[in-house]
Amino acid sequence: MQRRTALWQQPILKVVGLLIAALLVLSACGGSSSTTSGSSQPKTPIKIGISLSLSGDFSADGKAFEQGYKLWADTVNKNGGVLGRQVQLDILSDASSTTQVVTNYQKLITVDHCDVVFGPFSSLLTKPASVVANRYNYAMIEGAGGGPSVFTQGLHGLRDAG
Repeated sequence: MQRRTALWQQPILKVVGLLIAALLVLSACGGSSSTTSGSSQPKTPIKIGISLSLSGDFSADGKAFEQGYKLWADTVNKNGGVLGRQVQLDILSDASSTTQVVTNYQKLITVDHCDVVFGPFSSLLTKPASVVANRYNYAMIEGAGGGPSVFTQGLHGLRDAG
């Protein structure tokens, strides 16, 4: 007999819940701007960078996370966004490679200028990815790479959603 896990206990839903909380904090810290003409400018979306294993050893889990993130973003955006700002996902494939995950997070932060980054799937990939995020003083929310070796690196911006 298989034991069923309650829906709210699913790892992806824990990650999504933490995402919402993080985005609310991010949006609140962003402040507000006003224009002298009285008309409001469209708010820029909150750009979330994520490297996922869409191929390679972790692809089944990476694709599941991609579906979960996209479903969450669609639902949030259809309901007005986070504090009035739409959510835009910037998802790159790391092919389950430690080398590619480093390249991806460097791009998400320095080229794509994402507002926030979420961690990849697997502790094997999270460890080097979190070093990149830390180098650029980015917080990284991690939902599926929470092995002890990840959190004993002494990095200040790494948070476990699980």
